[in-house]
Amino acid sequence: MTTQTKSKSLPIEFKSATELMALLKANQLSSVELLDLFLSRIKAHNERFNIVVTLDADNAKRAAKQADEERARGHASGALHGLPMTIKDSWEVVGMNATCGIHSLASHRPARDADAIARLRLAGAIFFGKTNLPTGAADHQSYNSLFGLTRNPWNVERTVGGSSGGAAAALASGFTPLELGSDIGGSIRCPAHFNGVYGHKPSYGIIPMRGHIPPPPGALSEFELGVGGPLARSATDLELAMDLLASPQELDQSAWSLRIPASRHEKLGDFRVAIWADAKHYTIDSRCLQAIEEYAADLRRAGVKVDDKARPEIDPIDSYDVYLNALIAVMAAGMPALPDNFAPDDQSYAARFARAGRLSYAEFGHFAEKREHLFRAWRRFFENYDVLLCPVMPTVAFPHDTSGIEEGGQFTRTLIVDGKPRPYLDNLQWPSLITVANLPATAVPTGRLVDGLPTGLQIAGPYLEDRTTLRFAQLAEREFGGFVPPPVFAAG
Repeated sequence: MTTQTKSKSLPIEFKSATELMALLKANQLSSVELLDLFLSRIKAHNERFNIVVTLDADNAKRAAKQADEERARGHASGALHGLPMTIKDSWEVVGMNATCGIHSLASHRPARDADAIARLRLAGAIFFGKTNLPTGAADHQSYNSLFGLTRNPWNVERTVGGSSGGAAAALASGFTPLELGSDIGGSIRCPAHFNGVYGHKPSYGIIPMRGHIPPPPGALSEFELGVGGPLARSATDLELAMDLLASPQELDQSAWSLRIPASRHEKLGDFRVAIWADAKHYTIDSRCLQAIEEYAADLRRAGVKVDDKARPEIDPIDSYDVYLNALIAVMAAGMPALPDNFAPDDQSYAARFARAGRLSYAEFGHFAEKREHLFRAWRRFFENYDVLLCPVMPTVAFPHDTSGIEEGGQFTRTLIVDGKPRPYLDNLQWPSLITVANLPATAVPTGRLVDGLPTGLQIAGPYLEDRTTLRFAQLAEREFGGFVPPPVFAAG
């Protein structure tokens, strides 16, 4: 079923950030009015979905009033001047607690904005709330014992995804026009897919991560694989945010500058498109594959050549193994090692996590070298293709399952894929394909529903060529339509 619509038909609370900024600049809407609209929607609907977990309404109202006064004096500056927005509760924001859903951080109140937050604030953004996430930003469901469970506005019995689940659900619910998420295991792309919104996982290293949790507050080192990136209701908004967020790291700024290359093409039909949509190596529901194939058929009807046979010169199974070892080693830093009571040939996720958490520096270096070969294989692939379309997750948003939290629940949970149980952590497979190679990927809605829930796909592109995937997403949105509010909000 195709659901996509043109944004001009949407009410104010569901318009894109770009459209809202145009209204603000034209004095057709004030920052105070827009903030009040979002706050009123949160008051009316948040109890049902548990999306926004912290509010700083008083400071936001003062900032919105000041933004309106500055605009009236002709002193408005910054691409987001006066735009209210929420932020995922893994980012440090002055004026609000930053908990990452962790009890020991329940009262953590940062004295300094995260670097990425500071760039958004400098552009004029007004932060008025925090959105929910899993404990430690480490699950594909947004649940923690501090704030509880966040429910999907498309179906309250289903997850919003994670770890940027509250961020995506806030967008889908008309609570905010823009969000900042983070992604190491699909944590931007998964929630975008589950909630029918847009998200961009940037090329690794182009958005500063200081002030993101994890690592713990005060840490200055940055994780391998992990990135910060925007979520929005339009692909145009993603690029608007990326233009503000992308910058050299703190110690590099005196000598380095960062310029993301222009998109390779400006017409949809000029893009050389490959699609990887099969269940040969990674778990995927046949109905999600069908949605992606129908999206590809839309592209072909629009004059785009789509190659469904092209693949990079990599072994998908080995690529996933490299990713898991890198991911687990990064996540295990500073944590007690899991007991390794498994047979050497045991390939269960519990066994793989136990082994990877004990990697020596030399062993980690072995996987780092393998990644270097993956980087170059993908570079060769993108000499002949501009973008690759592939799934985000094995299924649409699945039923809530917070079982076994204290007993390693992610090892014991299962997914139902085409009627058969699969390991829960198979959720990492499709995101890993892109993350392990440091590539950018833009998650977009396909316009199709499965079980009444939105389906998405990720548009991957060449390393550091984020504008190419963003531009392709924008052109496809213009051609086919984009964000659609969940049915519960369709009548306003």
